[in-house]
Amino acid sequence: MFSNLIFDWSGTLCDDLALTLEATNYVLAQYDRPALTREQFRDEFQLPYPDYYARKTPEAKLVDLEKYYRHAFDHAVTQVTIIPHAREFMEFCRRRGIRCFILTSMDPRAFDEQARHLGLKDYFEHIHSGVRNKEEYIYNLLRQHSLNPADTAFIGDMQHDINAAHCAGITGIGVLTGYNNAAQLAIAEPDLTVPHLGALQSLMERSGIRTATADTIHINGLVFHCHIGVPEEERATAQKLVANISLTPPAPFAAMEEELSRTIDYDALSRHLMRLAQAEPTVLLETLCQRMANACVQDFGAASASVELHKFILPFTSSVSVRCTV
Repeated sequence: MFSNLIFDWSGTLCDDLALTLEATNYVLAQYDRPALTREQFRDEFQLPYPDYYARKTPEAKLVDLEKYYRHAFDHAVTQVTIIPHAREFMEFCRRRGIRCFILTSMDPRAFDEQARHLGLKDYFEHIHSGVRNKEEYIYNLLRQHSLNPADTAFIGDMQHDINAAHCAGITGIGVLTGYNNAAQLAIAEPDLTVPHLGALQSLMERSGIRTATADTIHINGLVFHCHIGVPEEERATAQKLVANISLTPPAPFAAMEEELSRTIDYDALSRHLMRLAQAEPTVLLETLCQRMANACVQDFGAASASVELHKFILPFTSSVSVRCTV
């Protein structure tokens, strides 16, 4: 379904609602406004935040608001946490080779501190933080990274996120883990609403959705010898097998930027698969094929893998082969 996913941060991947409420009440106190309860804050808070404060504290200058917010975040006692299912979903995206981006209004320094603390920063190809108006900015994001709107979705927890998605002509997916409740989100008419990212992952898996990238790595004619066969006497002598392997890398070629860590080291993988085949005798060619395909995904991070094994055992045939795709 999607080759590219754009994520909001607060309320989508990071639970910082209590921290933001603490900071908001600090800002309001600077202008002698009463503190908000959690329920009041969720009912009335909207993005872009300059518009919200233009209504709450019309006398405030934006530069002063940002200064007070920065002070409040730096001295806050409330801690942020990862929203349940978020890390698992990011791992799912990495396995599928989905390109992931952040689009958030959060101050860049605050975002960097939170993302590093929570161990989520490395999941994203690029981070767009400090964005005051997502509806205006999202066009720039799509152009900068050459994202096809038909293959792209924006996942967020607020009306502003869904509105930004619709402005850019991409799919808007609402999650009910953050600032807006279901009724509030429904006003923006998201294309899909899920209770959390775990539900979205299950939906994508049940639908058989795989990465939309066509980029593929092939290892052709890998020759090795191992002990394999149903009769014990056949397993007693090592025999030649030939493997043809097709891999979907963890990221599209366009996103690799000459970094080996973003692709699959096919030399290391080939040696690993040969050692796996030679580690112990195997009865069925099908079993070995399954093990090798799983190793491509589990040990080397391929989004998907297809392994074809050829065995040269029957007379009057060029080979017998099996194939496994995971």
